[in-house]
Amino acid sequence: MPIIGYSITNVSANRKPVNQIDKLDINSSVKITNVEEKTITFPDKSEALGIRFEFNTTYKPELAKLEINGEVLFTDKSNKKTLELWKKKKALPENVDIEVKNFLFRRCLTIGINLTQELQLPPPVIFPMIAPKEENKSNYIG
Repeated sequence: MPIIGYSITNVSANRKPVNQIDKLDINSSVKITNVEEKTITFPDKSEALGIRFEFNTTYKPELAKLEINGEVLFTDKSNKKTLELWKKKKALPENVDIEVKNFLFRRCLTIGINLTQELQLPPPVIFPMIAPKEENKSNYIG
């Protein structure tokens, strides 16, 4: 896996007082804000990419917002091509973009779940629910 580490540099969560909400939309998104070369020294000295990000979860109507900023350390054999594409188009190759964003959704939504518990908000992801087994009300045997 080319993601070798990550760090969180800022976490912000706020909630506004609201009396009653009929419908609540919760949306999460991740934005890559910068890519730069990094030298890592553990376990061996090598080159990596520092991919900075902003992760946001918004609750609409304007009830709450969660923001997480940080950096992912990424390395593979296409580091130079990835950096060149970023410098030219402010975009990552599709395979790198998907891997980094999926990683960030898993990590940041986990942090978001803990924050929303403290703010008494619905979680940013829907948890599976166990329902009682329905009895077969039909007497038909076929």
